[in-house]
Amino acid sequence: MAFMELTYKKKKVMKKILAFIILSIALVSCYENYILDYTHTGVYFPYQQDVRSFIVGEGMKIEVGPAFGGVRKNTIDRTVNYVFDNTLITPARLNLLKIASQPYIKNAALPVVTLKRLSGTYYTITDSTKFIIKSGWPNGTVVIKADSTKFLNDSVNTLISTYVLPFKLTSAPEIDTILASMSTNIVGVKFENKLFGYYWHGGAAVVNRPTLADTTIVYKTTIPTASENPTWTLTTAGPSTLKANAYYNVNNTGVTQQLLLVLKGTKVYVSAAAGSAFAFTPDGESSFNNPKLLQDRRIYIKYKYTNAVSGYTYHCTDTLRFRNRLHDGTNEWFDTDASHYTK
Repeated sequence: MAFMELTYKKKKVMKKILAFIILSIALVSCYENYILDYTHTGVYFPYQQDVRSFIVGEGMKIEVGPAFGGVRKNTIDRTVNYVFDNTLITPARLNLLKIASQPYIKNAALPVVTLKRLSGTYYTITDSTKFIIKSGWPNGTVVIKADSTKFLNDSVNTLISTYVLPFKLTSAPEIDTILASMSTNIVGVKFENKLFGYYWHGGAAVVNRPTLADTTIVYKTTIPTASENPTWTLTTAGPSTLKANAYYNVNNTGVTQQLLLVLKGTKVYVSAAAGSAFAFTPDGESSFNNPKLLQDRRIYIKYKYTNAVSGYTYHCTDTLRFRNRLHDGTNEWFDTDASHYTK
């Protein structure tokens, strides 16, 4: 009996060892699949239609380019040739932009009636025929810089993505294949005022009451907030103009534009937007602190308005403190490189 029990235990141990060996081989095989290069390399555009924004006051430039895959590490420079193919500019492509799942693409395209090729006089490009994927990098880009005068003078069209650049990859000598279904990219372009985004809001209002003594109402900036009510949204309305969706301590107005803010250097001019609740007018100087870093931005505004029902006049002194912005689908709220926000 002892002998049979010993034999049984040995068989059980052997089965465990065999199972461990098989599992080890499987894991090694999976690991090799992870660490070894594929047999073929490929290049492609991650997006087949996109929208990019030139930010006024921050250089007005964007980068566009394809991605490269198939190796763990790119050890050589690789050339990817391309052309601008105007046959890609079609109503069907416009429709794809309008039904895009990304809001930054969809919202910029919805007002567009007809897509148009961006005029060569509106921009410069670092290379109009090829991308270079540098050694050590998984992608290569060209830098496109808008001519600020010509691009912004056509603001009716450039506030939305009327104009596009139709990229098409044609050859890549150092890469095995161009993915046919991902070889094109229609890039719509538009501009944004540099102060667009979301801001924490606070301030105080001196209220003149005809039959009563004046009173001061304080609405402090609280960070972080329990809700998003104290947050204002500034939306680009022109090269130097933004519309604010709130006023005083009234944040959820249900109206996208209440105040108009016009930025000229570091001075800000406040007025009432079309359809606003009251006739807002300036009440002293308003300004922008123009810091080097995005997260340090502050807008100081002074304005007044009269409520015709109560007869009260509100003299508001508000501070808008930058929270974040959604720039072409990327959430930006903090940076340490001031060069990203300079001309």
